Amino acid sequence: MKVSGESLKKLPKVDLHCHLDGSIRPRTIFDIMKSAGCDLPCKEPEGIANYVQVDSTCCSLTDFLNKFEFFYPYLKTPESMERISYELCDDAAKENIRYMEIRFAPCLQAAEKVTQEDILVSVLAGLKKGERDFDIKTGAILCAYRGTEREAWEKTYALAEKYMGRGLCGLDLAGDESRFPGAPFALIFDRAKSAGIPVTIHAGEAAGWESVKEAVDVLHASRIGHGVRIAENEVFVERIRDAGIVFEICVTSNVHTGVCPDYKSHPIADFYKKGIKTTINTDDRGVSNINLTHEWDVVQTKCGLEIDDVLDMNIFSVDAAFCSPAEKKTLKDRIQTETRKIMSGLSI
Repeated sequence: MKVSGESLKKLPKVDLHCHLDGSIRPRTIFDIMKSAGCDLPCKEPEGIANYVQVDSTCCSLTDFLNKFEFFYPYLKTPESMERISYELCDDAAKENIRYMEIRFAPCLQAAEKVTQEDILVSVLAGLKKGERDFDIKTGAILCAYRGTEREAWEKTYALAEKYMGRGLCGLDLAGDESRFPGAPFALIFDRAKSAGIPVTIHAGEAAGWESVKEAVDVLHASRIGHGVRIAENEVFVERIRDAGIVFEICVTSNVHTGVCPDYKSHPIADFYKKGIKTTINTDDRGVSNINLTHEWDVVQTKCGLEIDDVLDMNIFSVDAAFCSPAEKKTLKDRIQTETRKIMSGLSI
């Protein structure tokens, strides 16, 4: 059975892999750039989408990242970061996302007079207001960033320790895994493990299955962002399955960045059928011009999954969330109750 349209939108959802800087409304980018005195390429907000969103022809990481280059310099203010955090809660709640983990690398937004902590505090403020005003729960994940100086990683990790449990829920390593391996970051992820900070790592996207192995064995990841290239090693796939490592799959993003040539060839269905804990996520909803409802739809229409598979993965997301057992129980009870009600109505 497949579900689409408004019925699909109404189903309660969880998104574990969402980048804040890739999830901005085009109108907001227009406003931020205009306020900064930028020489805009268009007079109306609607025209900015061509510069900040990819279309269906995008199939390379370079083309995808070029969209960020257009607006990224204008995000380096606490006010901008608070606004986009708040608006993301609104956008997610409108498609019935009940819980969302939002990740960002504060070292990329920090500037001469703006610290990583300034950025983090502004994001947490926006998320707190979003939780208050919209029917959603959130957690923030800090990203250390490959290719940056050690001082920047250390500052990011110190913030993770300081704000853990105060709106912050985990630590990630993002950036170009093909050029910058994770091993140099081992010390801070050893410390994260000792401190009980949950870890997810971007791996197996731009680099092969060995990057996922490093993330699990060296960096203590319980979750992997993307990870699609484990398909290159069947023995390792079995090991990952048996270890219960959770995969944060972002189907449209993988197509847009050229990791997968098209939806049909994406391994999400294969991973799920082999018993890997697979979840469905957005990655960069703004740049890709999608939402989680869209992703739930395409995995049914183009990747060979049924709605029951999707709902199963949604529960995997709840179980893998970086929140307390009590919060998970409340979230799971709510999602299962709402899902049963909606699905029973469709079955009549």
